[in-house]
Amino acid sequence: TPEPVQGQGTILYDNGNDILSINANSGDSTVLISREELETNLVKDRSADSYTYGAKQPIKISLSPDRSKALVTICADLDARYRCLFSDHVYSLDTKTGVKLPVPPDAYGVYWQWSPDGSKLAGAAWSYDRAVYFPSAFFAVNSDGTNLTPLGPVVNERWQLAWQPDGTAVYPFNFVANFQSIFVDRTKPQDISLTGLDVNESIECLAFSPDGRKAVFTVRNASQKNHERVYVANFDFSDVTQLTEYDIDSRYLCNVNWSPDQRFVHLRYEYDTRVETGEEKSGTEPRKDKLVNVETNSLLDTPKDLLTCGWTPDSNLIYETKTKDGGIQVLSPANNSPVEIPAGIQSAVLHCPVEWLGEP
Repeated sequence: TPEPVQGQGTILYDNGNDILSINANSGDSTVLISREELETNLVKDRSADSYTYGAKQPIKISLSPDRSKALVTICADLDARYRCLFSDHVYSLDTKTGVKLPVPPDAYGVYWQWSPDGSKLAGAAWSYDRAVYFPSAFFAVNSDGTNLTPLGPVVNERWQLAWQPDGTAVYPFNFVANFQSIFVDRTKPQDISLTGLDVNESIECLAFSPDGRKAVFTVRNASQKNHERVYVANFDFSDVTQLTEYDIDSRYLCNVNWSPDQRFVHLRYEYDTRVETGEEKSGTEPRKDKLVNVETNSLLDTPKDLLTCGWTPDSNLIYETKTKDGGIQVLSPANNSPVEIPAGIQSAVLHCPVEWLGEP
């Protein structure tokens, strides 16, 4: 008999029109933020008119760590080639008002990412050289739109980054030879030595544990792009230890998602679908996911007919059924055994939730 999920809490769910807050016991929901209100209160979305998309796209919404604000990215205007010029706003869920973030010179958009405390954002700006897409430089900005700060150029088109747990610096993903802490107050960058790794290996994704004491990251070698190794280290990147390795298509971007109890990490691999790059896409590429036991340094099997979503508050894995109608399941990560969830969730949450929160 499946064990029920403990401390059901609240599920944040994006249904395409609204982001909902759903009571995990009853299935009752309230609207946190709607895309219709964003177009009314901020700016009209023009994605349907663009060459970039060619059809109306859901406005991108990223909630702040405390879920009081949202980073809202809208295709607000078009250039002469009908490509989207993006507008970024920090939107208050309480007051329903937004602050427009400044746009770096000559940029079409910025891949902004929240700092751990929600007071700042950092990201890579990008633009075009005639028809060719390129990321240009890293920037930081306060969440109230003040103090746009250049942090240095993007090297080798590597635009991803991770925030330091204390929010003072970011780590642009780079080759091991150039891996650094970049401080948002423009203090001199600090070189990081990753003992035992080759200078031609590149950081692909990185995340710190919930308590900030450990980091899990993956690397690929320049001469073996379709093979990836996973490492764990202390927060300062000392005591680097390999967890596992596997083959993976180099076109896939990865994201590390720690379990709340810090025993497991879910590595989400998704094909790079940024339409602004102008690359031809040959249909929908399947997601590829990995599950690693950090305590035993072992790679675990995941169900082939389910899509990994993330974690419940008590460290069980959430999966989405790979059908048009969707539906979610919850399984224990150690042995893929089912965990019971309330019937109300089954009808209210059809696809991967944004986040599953514990009881207050």
